[in-house]
Amino acid sequence: MAPLGRGFLRAALPWAALAALAGSVTPLAPLAPARALAQTADSTAPPPAAAVPPGANDEIEAQRRELESLKSELEQRRNLSKELKGREKNLLAQLRDTEKNLTLTMRYLNALERRRRAVSSDLGDATSELSRTALQLDSERRRLAWRLREIYKRGRSRDIEYVLSARSFGDLVARGYYLARVAKEDRQRMLLTQARRTAVQDTKTRLEERKRELDRLKRETDRERQSLASLTNERRNLLKRIRSDAKSNEQASAELERARKRIQSLIETLERNRLARERGAPGEAPLLGDFGRNKGRLAWPVNGKVARGFGNQRNARFGTTTFNSGLDIAAAFGTPIAVVAKGRVEWVNWLEGFGRCAIINHGGGFYTLYAHASEITVPVGRDVAAGEIIGRVGDTGSTIGTALHFEIRRGKEALNPLEWLR
Repeated sequence: MAPLGRGFLRAALPWAALAALAGSVTPLAPLAPARALAQTADSTAPPPAAAVPPGANDEIEAQRRELESLKSELEQRRNLSKELKGREKNLLAQLRDTEKNLTLTMRYLNALERRRRAVSSDLGDATSELSRTALQLDSERRRLAWRLREIYKRGRSRDIEYVLSARSFGDLVARGYYLARVAKEDRQRMLLTQARRTAVQDTKTRLEERKRELDRLKRETDRERQSLASLTNERRNLLKRIRSDAKSNEQASAELERARKRIQSLIETLERNRLARERGAPGEAPLLGDFGRNKGRLAWPVNGKVARGFGNQRNARFGTTTFNSGLDIAAAFGTPIAVVAKGRVEWVNWLEGFGRCAIINHGGGFYTLYAHASEITVPVGRDVAAGEIIGRVGDTGSTIGTALHFEIRRGKEALNPLEWLR
């Protein structure tokens, strides 16, 4: 076919200009490669920067706020203890202050551990992400380097020559179109490489931040463990002094009596509210249970040895008598506490003399109390099944060491748990 005339060249020049100006990197390739590149142009797009797993940032941020809140509360509590130290002569008051510091310190240590696990997990994710993104970046750089070498070898003038060597108007349009598509591919390839590079840098930054935070968490955890050991020793010494001091023993007995009356009042209130709800809200299903038919068949809440039984307890050393409205079951610190029958969590709080407590409503006016816990792990309003773990044994509020104080009540009446447990 004869070369095209001047009219055709005048029509062709705008297409050549379009192809030359289509991209920031000048494309150059034979027609077949141009078609191959054009076919992938639309499917290639810059990826987002290295992403943190969904929800990970929210969890880490929530833990950061929890740690800051606990740390502030702990600092205030310790400052108050320093002010009281030396002025407070009551051994029992000193013991309760130490217990509050112990409990708060353990909560803070648990929060530190949760934070450490989350940061460690994110560190592992960041390491994997960095490895994957670095490989992708290396691949993109090699492909971009190949394109740049092709452009350099062939030179800019070959673009115009490629367009003007068309043998027909249709051929001209096709060549201009494919060159424009190749230019688009080159632009996207550059953007892709830039995005990969940014992702790698962001992931490296995240990696370093997590490593620094893990170091900080380790130092903070070590300090708090030392504080915990010191407080535990201080509490042990106070308990020894209280047990050998008649006045402190009297105060402890009076505190237990106040706690017993407080529990009785609480359960009376809970029972009145239950009856009022059932009478005043016919559409609300009452909490029904067969607790009353389980006398002598209930499983023990913890595995342990009875340290103090139900009823009047006489202190041979000081000649004093106190009434125990439940059982004190000695068990190792952290032993799981299981609810003895199905019910609903009605009350969770701290009570002087009993420490951290939970009250479970079993329906029909029956309630159980679990006290001296190191932690209660169920919220108020939660329905629980028989045998479900609701907390861990501790020594909060206890003057006999690590134990669970367990009570069974029918309304305000305290029942002997030994008659109900198998």
